[in-house]
Amino acid sequence: MAWRVGCVTAILTAMLHFQVTAQAFDEGRAPLIDGQLQDVKQELSSSDASPDGRVAVIHGRATARTIKLRLENAGGSSPGVAVIVRDAGNSEVARYSTEKLAEERFVWTPEIRGNSALVEVTGSTPAGAEFRVLIAAVASHVPPSKPTLNIVRDFDLENIEYIRANQPEIFVASRPVAKISFVSSEGPAACTGFMVSDDQMLTNHHCINSDAICKSADVIFGFNKSESPLGDEMQKCLRLVDKDEDLDAALIEVAGSPGKRWGSLAFSGAIPILNEPAVVVQHPAGFPKFVSRIDCVVSTMPADGVKVGKESDFGHSCDTMDGSSGSPVLRRADLKVMGLHHWGFVDHGGKWSQENRAVQLRFIKERFGL
Repeated sequence: MAWRVGCVTAILTAMLHFQVTAQAFDEGRAPLIDGQLQDVKQELSSSDASPDGRVAVIHGRATARTIKLRLENAGGSSPGVAVIVRDAGNSEVARYSTEKLAEERFVWTPEIRGNSALVEVTGSTPAGAEFRVLIAAVASHVPPSKPTLNIVRDFDLENIEYIRANQPEIFVASRPVAKISFVSSEGPAACTGFMVSDDQMLTNHHCINSDAICKSADVIFGFNKSESPLGDEMQKCLRLVDKDEDLDAALIEVAGSPGKRWGSLAFSGAIPILNEPAVVVQHPAGFPKFVSRIDCVVSTMPADGVKVGKESDFGHSCDTMDGSSGSPVLRRADLKVMGLHHWGFVDHGGKWSQENRAVQLRFIKERFGL
């Protein structure tokens, strides 16, 4: 126990230096707000003869581990012009045609490692024509300095690298679980999700509930070490397939069919049983992947969910943090999904001030036809 606490404390100390903007929590049920959104409002033009009018270096917060940019079509379109985004090491991150920007009106770039990026308008337009792009905003993702800990007893979260070495069957089951990094109405945010097919992922409605939020989102697989915030593979959220606010569930389509490489989780056909051992695979506080399995059991069955009286939830004693929303709750017996974690502690909530909650997966499976 002591070494695990010391390990996590060291990670927190190394990773966290900046207090992020406070979030108005919805009774313990909200995405992690992990940074700040800043206006930029810098315009570049294809007709500008000066390099300063075609190239811009954009800086996020000095302490940001990653950033993303919002680009908007400010006017015009030309087949010979493109907008290229590069990271601080001059590696190309994204390239957008003027037609793409004209069609979409605005895009969020993929997550960019570091706290700065270069944006360049390349190519030439016919005489008298012009294309203009507006770098509207930069979202700086900064791990929170004081994450909310929804810890039932002792701090029992285990780093995924420890799990890889000591619980290989859980490590294999953890592979389809990913961090979701997006821009919410409150600012840059993070949740967790897991693949349920080659190209579909399940997460919480309070994380992804519109196509606009989906299109800002990056799904990060293999984020197992703090020094690799972009993980081993990163894909965009393509569309919101379905959602249910009462079940706090959302089904999204992910580009690139990552389930073919990372696998997908199977659903349990059994109803959760009181005191049944469980496992939660998660990205708590937007950190690398962690696992809760010690002192992790079904603690209340059934339980009220978002819709009072439906008893769509169950209580569990598995440790979580902000950012764990959308994590799978697995039966320890077969590592199949029995619940979708969505609710941390509720202030002045009686028993719910000491228990976390998950939606029974059987209701989500029926609702989404999974």
